[in-house]
Amino acid sequence: MSGNSLSSVIQKIVSDRVWQQLVELWLSMKTKDETQLLDKDILLKVLENNQQEQNASSSAIDNFLLLITPKFNAFLLREEAISFQTYRVSIIFEPKQIIDRLIQLAKQRKWNDTIIEQLTANLTARLTSNSEVASEFVVDIVALLTASVERMDSKRSQYSTEQMDKLLYHQVERERILEQIQIQIGQNLNLASIIQTALDRGCSYLQLDRLLIYQLDVPVNLDRSSFKPVQTVDTIAYEAKKNEQIDSLLYFQEEICWQKSQTGSINKYHKGFSLVVDNVDASFELNSCLKALMNRLQVKAKVVVPINVRGKLWGTIIAHQYQPRQWQHQEVQFLRQIAEHFALAIFNHQSYEQLQQQKRLLEQQVKIQARQLKDALIAAEAASKSKHDFIGSMSHELRTPLTCVIGLSSTLLQWSSAKHRRSLTPEKQQEYLHLIQQSGKHLLTLINNILEFSDVESGKHLLEIEQISLNRVVKESLHLIRESAIAKNIALSSKIEITTEQDPFFADEARLKEILFHLLNNAVKFTPAGGRVTLKVWQENHQVAFQIEDTGIGIAPAQIPLLFEQFKQLEDVRQRTHGGTGLGLALTKKLVELHGGTIEVESFPQKGSSFTVYLPETAPKDLNLSKAIAASQTTSESQTVLLITEDEASATFICQLLDSERYQVVWLADSEMASDQIELLQPKVIIIDRNCSLMNIKNVMNAIASIAPANRPRVALLCDRFEDNEWQKFTDCGIHGYLLKSMNPAQITRELENLIVQDSYNKDISRRYQKMDRSSENY
Repeated sequence: MSGNSLSSVIQKIVSDRVWQQLVELWLSMKTKDETQLLDKDILLKVLENNQQEQNASSSAIDNFLLLITPKFNAFLLREEAISFQTYRVSIIFEPKQIIDRLIQLAKQRKWNDTIIEQLTANLTARLTSNSEVASEFVVDIVALLTASVERMDSKRSQYSTEQMDKLLYHQVERERILEQIQIQIGQNLNLASIIQTALDRGCSYLQLDRLLIYQLDVPVNLDRSSFKPVQTVDTIAYEAKKNEQIDSLLYFQEEICWQKSQTGSINKYHKGFSLVVDNVDASFELNSCLKALMNRLQVKAKVVVPINVRGKLWGTIIAHQYQPRQWQHQEVQFLRQIAEHFALAIFNHQSYEQLQQQKRLLEQQVKIQARQLKDALIAAEAASKSKHDFIGSMSHELRTPLTCVIGLSSTLLQWSSAKHRRSLTPEKQQEYLHLIQQSGKHLLTLINNILEFSDVESGKHLLEIEQISLNRVVKESLHLIRESAIAKNIALSSKIEITTEQDPFFADEARLKEILFHLLNNAVKFTPAGGRVTLKVWQENHQVAFQIEDTGIGIAPAQIPLLFEQFKQLEDVRQRTHGGTGLGLALTKKLVELHGGTIEVESFPQKGSSFTVYLPETAPKDLNLSKAIAASQTTSESQTVLLITEDEASATFICQLLDSERYQVVWLADSEMASDQIELLQPKVIIIDRNCSLMNIKNVMNAIASIAPANRPRVALLCDRFEDNEWQKFTDCGIHGYLLKSMNPAQITRELENLIVQDSYNKDISRRYQKMDRSSENY
């Protein structure tokens, strides 16, 4: 065929009938002079293959025929079965591609290397170098691939040789364009490059004036923090033109016309609908808006093919012609094939972008975690330094009194056992014994501070809230520190600005005294001789304020945040002149927070410091609840408590305690049996051990749920301590309260009474509402 080089593969999906007709066409050419027809067996014989290798490959039917004539080569291959009696067929004319395809088949069928080498050498010499295919042969191929066999003779009469050449050229060019798109997708090239190359080739191949991609939801700008688009538009994103004289529509938006028919258009295009308009002026498929737009753009014929990606309309391919044009079926089908290839490329691109976004997010998380690890490392180094400083300070604090105790006691022992006693006056003995006692008390204070802070830190330390007198607490706290103030010649005073009505206050008296003692002791310790320490007390906004002011050495602003850190002292271990464990202020802050209060600091170097503690009022305000508490104290002897625990020590303690308080206690060691006993025993309160499985706890709660609301018992959890956010899990199950094994007897009794009182109060309120409801119904 003149002027056209057939360098690509023609691929078609054909029926079994068409395949057989193609085979017959190849076989019919064998009768002509100087023509060779090779199948697999003939090819192996030509290559002088032995019988053993023939038998080894006989199980694989390659289904190919190679036609070699003086003017052209034609290779027919049935590649794969698409469905029942439907196959993919390839036809190749170019010699090099024929050899490459046969070598590929040989490798797939595992022919040995010798055969493959002979195949390459033998066929290279035998194949015809030109590609001028006979017109009649081309007509027959085209007729079989594009129409039925009955029309083959009419096709021969209809088409001239030139038309056959053109028809075959277009077929090959079409396959070449689609193959190029597939290659670019396989190479993971840029999406824009794939689309633009295909548009340029497609526009030229179909001889269009303009070929466009109208894309939906094109991102205008991105939120860099989340990498998500914050605004999108529908616009012409890609364009190919016949020549430069054609007006460009790149980034053109037809939002008005699109919005008018948006719902219907999306549904149609989503189902694969393609709009084909041969003449815009005579078309009834376009609405008035689109028709006016086409006339304004001077478009007389158009085709619109959808691009659906993962079930969503991504955009459309639009072909424009400035003159009316009768679109052929194969032209529209070609645009649909391009749309399918675009959909695959877009899906790959979107998947890649999602992967990149996840990569960026992962990198951000890695940076955050790296920063957190760095902060944790800094915190660990700081903790290590604090530990080192604490050990140093504790060594000093413990060594000083221990040296005094050991030294003075050794002196007394030597004096008492010496044969020739030197005179040691009673006054001197008394002085030594007093120093030993003072050193022992100091050691005890250090150890108690450490143990108490450990208890508070672990959550074992609870408050015993009761009504106290603020005046009495302040006076007793000042009395505890007065001796130390007098020893340093420091003026100690107080200023209490509370009325008689404000004097009663609800707090833990021992812990409040401890708070004031630590603050007053610190003030005296860091105030030089001749200085002044003042304790002020007043009430404001439903809270009581305690303020300790001194005229001491003060604190630098940079060191104030370190004041309440555990084991932290602002003086260097080796150079410090004031003793202490560094736990006083840390313990004070913990105790203040246990009361629900806050502590504030103001200080100026060499001018003094001011510590202010605010504690909220915690007095019960519900008089009805208070009355219920009083009433419950007289009726406790009839209350039944069900205790569920396997811990014999805890059970013995609680049973003895509640028996003394005139409760009737039933102890069940088997939690699985508890749900069966609840309805029979009808307890007022159920205490269940935290160590029971969550399933058994839920079974107990389900058994309680089956009881009438008026008779349901209250449930308390017996435990050592709670982890973070653990209490919410049990309240969701219906647990009403908890008892810590570290509680003292008074606290356990009080918590139990609160559960019973609250239950009685809630039932009383419920009965009142029920009476009100019945009264309103009668009315």
